[in-house]
Formats: sequence, C-alpha cells, structure tokens
Amino acid sequence: MVPLSDLLIWSLAGVIFGSLISWIPGFHIFNIMALLVAVFGVGELMPVQAFPFFAIGAIVAYAYVSAISSVYFSVADESAVFLLFPTQRYLLLGRGHEAVLLYLIGAVAGTLFLVLGALFIFPRVLPPIYQATSPYITYFLVAIVVFMFMSEWPKEGDRGRTPGERLWLAWRQILGGILVFFLSGLLGFIVMNTNLLPTTSAYTRLTPMFIGFFGMSWVLLNILSNPPMLEQVPDDRVESSLYNTLKASFGGALGGTIAAVYPIITGGMGALVAGHMTSQRGDDAFIISQGVNRVIYYVGAFTLLFLPQLRLTRGAAAWLVSSIYTPKSYAEYLAAIGVILLSAGISFLFTYYLSRFIANSFNVVHIKKLSYVVAVTLVVISYLLTGPMGLAVLFVSTAIGLMAAAFNTRRSYCLGGLILPVLISMTGHTGYFMHLLGLG
Repeated sequence: MVPLSDLLIWSLAGVIFGSLISWIPGFHIFNIMALLVAVFGVGELMPVQAFPFFAIGAIVAYAYVSAISSVYFSVADESAVFLLFPTQRYLLLGRGHEAVLLYLIGAVAGTLFLVLGALFIFPRVLPPIYQATSPYITYFLVAIVVFMFMSEWPKEGDRGRTPGERLWLAWRQILGGILVFFLSGLLGFIVMNTNLLPTTSAYTRLTPMFIGFFGMSWVLLNILSNPPMLEQVPDDRVESSLYNTLKASFGGALGGTIAAVYPIITGGMGALVAGHMTSQRGDDAFIISQGVNRVIYYVGAFTLLFLPQLRLTRGAAAWLVSSIYTPKSYAEYLAAIGVILLSAGISFLFTYYLSRFIANSFNVVHIKKLSYVVAVTLVVISYLLTGPMGLAVLFVSTAIGLMAAAFNTRRSYCLGGLILPVLISMTGHTGYFMHLLGLG
C-alpha cells in the first residue's frame, strides 16, 4: 500500500480529474480513464498501487458531478415536456438548480448508505449471499429483461382513426423497444465475438458502442432539437417531504445494491426493479432515488474490488484497474472508505457551486455550440481507443441510440448490446449464433 500522503494526493487528483470532465455531456468517466491509461500508461504517470485510489476519487466525482450534464445539458423542445425525464421538466420550468439539489440529497444519502454498509454489513453479509445466488444470475437477467418489456404498457391506442392505426399507435413504443434491444444486442455480439476491433483494444472494445448508445446520440439530439435558452432560478430551495426523501432513498439504495453486486445488471435496470418494488411516486422522489442509486451503483460496485473476502470485479473501471493492480489488504479497504467520504465532500461542494454558476449563466453559451465541441471530442476518443473500425461501431450505435429516441422508448434498451451477448454466452450458444450469422 502506498504511504498515506501519496494516497491522499492521488485520491485528490482523481476527484479533481473526475470533477473537471464529469459535467460535460456525453463524457463518461470510464471512457476517459481508459483513454488516460491508453495514452499515458499508469506505471510512469503514477504508482500502480495508487491507481485504485485515483480511480475511486474520479468515480465518486462522476457519481456527483454528472448530475450537471443530466439536468442542464439534455434539453428538448418545451412541447415535449410531458414525455421528458423529471430533471428535464425541472429545467424547462427554470428549476434546474433545484433538480441538482434534489439529486445531491440523494447522493449524500447514497454515500452514507454505502459507507455504513461497507463498514458494518458488506464484509459479513455479501459473501454468503453472493455465493448462494450467483449460480442463478442467468435467470435473474432473463427475468429483468422480461420485466422491462412487461412494464411498458400499450399507449396512445385511443388516438387513431382506424382500428389498424390505433393498434399501431398502442404498440409502436413497445415494438420499438424490442427492436432497439435486439439490434443493440446484435451489434454487441459482433463487437464481442469477432476481430472487428483490434486486439490492442481488448479493454476498450465496448467503448465506442456505449459512446454511441448513450453519449453521441444524446449530443446529436441537442444539436438537432436546437433547444431554447432558458432562464434558471438559482435559489437554494427544494420542494419535497421527509417521507418522500426516506422512501426514495430506500428504493435507490435497493436498486443500486442489486446493480452493484450482480454483473451485467446496470443502475437503470436496478432502479426500474426497485422503483416498482417500493412504488416510487413523484418527480422529486425519482430524482432523489437516482442520486442514491448512482452513487451505490458506481462507487459501491468499484468498492467491491477492495473487499478482501469477496474482491468482485464489477464495471469497466474495476476491470481496467484490476488489470494493473488489485488491492489486497483490509487496510486498503478501510482507506478506500475514507477516500469515498473525502471525495464525496469535495464533489458535493463542486457540484453545488458549479450548478449555481451554470444556473446564473445558463443563457450565455448555447448548448448547441457546446454539443458540437463534445461530438468532435467523442469521435476523437473513439478513434484513439479503437481505430477506424471503432468509428464504424460508433456510427451504428449512434443510429440505434437515435432510434430509441425516435420510438420514444427507454434508452436503457440499448443495454441489449451487453445483456444479449452475455446471455447467449452464459447459455452456451455463442458458437451456434456465430454460425447462424455466418461469422464462424
């Protein structure tokens, strides 16, 4: 383990690094960390034993500061207000700063859940639960995917002029979601099981695909929709209740824990299941629960790499870090918990003041101009990590991400790019599907 002074220095460097890039729309801390390692390496840039603590600082910062891009830089036309996420509705009403404050309430609650759990519960409870349930992860995944489709009810079925038109309007959103899921799954299967991308991109081969699904498609929508310049109110005031806060925190913690412990299940999937289990209601509760969920999902999953009795590798950052150095001692586990608290405090203050600054100057720089810069940057990142074929994957995955928006269906169906190939592999049918697609 590195000396305490070095540990603090590299942890703070991680928080600063994560804070500076996490507010930019389309940027994901996992992609930027992979780029950092690919371009500069770790052994020369910092001690390998310090890399996990640098990473945990950066991930905590991302879990907090990314609220800025979610609230302020994913704007649509105001005519779509009833189809938007709660954070976008807050922004269109000039309450973007309030949405960030609600998220921060959840993020702080998530940090407390995580730290207390890591100190007193995880070391004793997680290992036996994980060992007892992990053989059934395939069934969990199938059940969640089926639940995702079942939770979409037919809509707008009373608006058509003919029976055929009403039938199409009722089911187009669901059919669109199924189409997005299987198209993204097909792309993910090809990316994972062929030599489409160079072998030197082994740890980053999924990066252009996810940039396209969730980053580039969102940035292009900002450019195409040409959102209005909206005046924001930077007041430190939130409208919620103690009951809603506690209930949302419990639901967010439940969904985040499910996603953090079990592979492939993402924060969005965990939140969907937990939200139905705890019957979440209201925009304020939704935003608070997202703050809890994202902290536990991102930070909690990475913390499992430090847990001596379990040492699970969950998420792209954990795989990237474990390929260089895996923490081995209980002292490193306790140090990681301390870094989480320190990083959370800094990230909270950074997010709060950045939100006030953006709310006060939101109509100075148009989102469309910022989106052009981000789009070019995402293309450069994809090329540096995966070469020319990475750009081809980026183009296709962006089209699938835009398709999800066109059908007004859940963007999370793009996770088929990860879920479907893994399910095929778990059930032992990879060879069969390779032959079916003419790939082997």
